[in-house]
Amino acid sequence: MKKFALAVLSVVSLALMACGPSKLEIQEASSQSDIMVEVRQVLNDSISLFVGNTFYLNSKQAIADNMYPLLVSTRDPAELEKPTATDILNNDDDFLNYLRRKAPDMVNVGIVIGETAYNEIGFEEADAVAKLTALFKKLQGGSLVLFHEKGGELTDMKKLY
Repeated sequence: MKKFALAVLSVVSLALMACGPSKLEIQEASSQSDIMVEVRQVLNDSISLFVGNTFYLNSKQAIADNMYPLLVSTRDPAELEKPTATDILNNDDDFLNYLRRKAPDMVNVGIVIGETAYNEIGFEEADAVAKLTALFKKLQGGSLVLFHEKGGELTDMKKLY
């Protein structure tokens, strides 16, 4: 009986692993995102950065009841350390308008929960995802995909809408 139960359990676990997205599917989904919002801990800084098509949201902002005002600096990927002007975003509309200036045709958005976000005291993934989902639902249309990052690589994904 024990052998039968173990066999059933192993078949079920293998079936569940086979149902998950492959590494290639995760990469394709991330490359289809017009904007990626990566929530991660930024040590010794309170600013969020926009580099390329990725918005690095400081996890300190994600744990606050109200993540605004949000300080954002746009950086050139080739000159990441070069300081640039800081924008102050005061509400959801400011945030969406800022992202639209960077990606005017933004419809597909990816949210990445970086492994360092969990180092921030008080960080709850569900709360951060709920805040960002409510924000991006205002876009009306498109898609929102949740990714997790570990060791610099995307490890899984879940389509939110």
